[in-house]
Amino acid sequence: MPDEPEKKKQVLVLRRSQGKLQSNLQPIVLEYKERHKGKKKKSDDDEPKERYSEGLEDIQRLEGNTVRIAQRSARALSKGLDTYDQERRRSAKEKKDGAIEDFVHNSAKAASVSMKEASEIPVDIAEALNATSYQKRMRDSLHQVSRVIRLFDL
Repeated sequence: MPDEPEKKKQVLVLRRSQGKLQSNLQPIVLEYKERHKGKKKKSDDDEPKERYSEGLEDIQRLEGNTVRIAQRSARALSKGLDTYDQERRRSAKEKKDGAIEDFVHNSAKAASVSMKEASEIPVDIAEALNATSYQKRMRDSLHQVSRVIRLFDL
C-alpha cells in the first residue's frame, strides 16, 4: 500500500435543515491577505540615545526638560484662547451683544481649559528635578557644605 498515492480526504458537512440532513451545504472559508506594510514606525528603542560630553549631561537634560515644560505652557495658553474664541463666537451668534454679555462666562471656560492643561506642569518640573544625576549632585554638594560647617564648628 505504500505505493498508492494518498487520497485527499474531503470533509463532508451535514447540516440539519427542515428536520432533514442536507449534504449540499459547503463551508465558507475566509482567507485573509496580509496588509500592505508601509514604513515601519520607529519605537523609542530603535532611536539612538542622546550623546553628551562629560560634565554637560545635566545641563543638556535640564534644557530639554525646560523646552518640554515651555511647550506645555504654550499649549495650555493656546487651548484656552481657542476655547474663548469658540465660546465668544457662539455667544455672538445666539444673541445681540452676546459676546459682551457672556464675557465673564466665556473667560471662565477658557481659564478652566487652560488650567486643566497647565495642571501637569508642576509634575513635569518635579520629574525633571528628580533625575538621579541631580540627586547625586545635590548629595555631593550637601556633603561639601557639611564639611565646611564642621570646620567652623557652628
